Amino acid sequence: MNIGIKVRPSVESPAPEGASRVITTLKASGWMYSSRALVFVWALLITHTFNIETYGLYAMAFAAGSLIGVPLDSYFTTRGPRVTREVFLRERTTRAIFGFALIVLGVIAWPFSIIAGFAVIKAGSDVAFQASRSSLIRDGQPDRAQRADAIRQVLGMALGSSYLLLAHHPDLRLGAALYLTGTALPVLLGLQAMVHARPSFPEINTRSFVILAESALGVAYVQCGVILLGALGHMGEAGYYSFGSQLVWSLAALGQSFGTTFHGSLRASHGDISGGPQLRTAVWLSAATGTVLALFAVGAWLFEGDTSLWLTFAILAPVSFLRTLSSVATVVLVLQHRDRYRLIVTAISIVVLFGLVVLLSGLGGPGAATAFLAADLVMSGAYSYAVYGGRVGRPAVA
Repeated sequence: MNIGIKVRPSVESPAPEGASRVITTLKASGWMYSSRALVFVWALLITHTFNIETYGLYAMAFAAGSLIGVPLDSYFTTRGPRVTREVFLRERTTRAIFGFALIVLGVIAWPFSIIAGFAVIKAGSDVAFQASRSSLIRDGQPDRAQRADAIRQVLGMALGSSYLLLAHHPDLRLGAALYLTGTALPVLLGLQAMVHARPSFPEINTRSFVILAESALGVAYVQCGVILLGALGHMGEAGYYSFGSQLVWSLAALGQSFGTTFHGSLRASHGDISGGPQLRTAVWLSAATGTVLALFAVGAWLFEGDTSLWLTFAILAPVSFLRTLSSVATVVLVLQHRDRYRLIVTAISIVVLFGLVVLLSGLGGPGAATAFLAADLVMSGAYSYAVYGGRVGRPAVA
């Protein structure tokens, strides 16, 4: 089954140059937003079929899956653009096998706990999928990588939504299982293509633990707001905040896609910002994403949506700007091997976020959004200054 991912030859594909970078970014964004829109529609369908509290529970399980999968996959993701082609292919095989092992473990756990089973299956499916499209990301082709994800989400939506819409008494457990089956199917069919190289584990050293720690804290930074609100008994507010944060991370991925198109030139310049994205373009992209979320907030207010919903969206609008800008900067920092710096900044930011979410939990979604804004002022400010504020032309070493 061809979903837009092919086994890449053992040569480096040329990255886009000049204005074509922006075109590639826009194409990638089109596929990415198609994919994220499907995930958002799926969330709306769950809320409509059941209620916002049930969606809040689902959002917690979804967040738990990210907490498991992203840190486990992060070391491969970070090493992918850095290592030689031969090493990359061998580690991709290990990555794929690891993902499929998690899927099997999740299937075993499913009868005992839907949250645990869903989280582990989602984690394994995501790890295996990232392996399947990793060569495209390494070669600076985010448009093709995002196209693959869009097709994957279409299959998941087709199975899951058909059941929720047609069943007389739909059950969240079965609907979630069908959705996961659809998103995992393309990866399962492509297993053989991903494991043709002999597997090998990446080297483990002090930098490895720094990368893993930064990733674990990073995904906790993304997901802790939803999990904390739900754990503190605000399941409905967790649902509202999940909607808003999904929009933020979806919009901010535009910055990552743009930064990814510079992988080749940043590798060639050994991380020198002269081979990376320009600040002016990054700011324009960030302003666009912040404006989009502000329009969502206005729309929710005009159509008399729940006050907590539109307030959450309004507070998250500047967060979308900051997230997009830091997503561009993160790509540069990764190619500069500044992992320890990212770890320190992420640790400080998550302390701010965690503390403020707990302190402002009585305000629900708007409180969590305020905590997100405060924490992101720290993270995005530090990342952007490290890349563009006085370090131009000199890649730092972590």
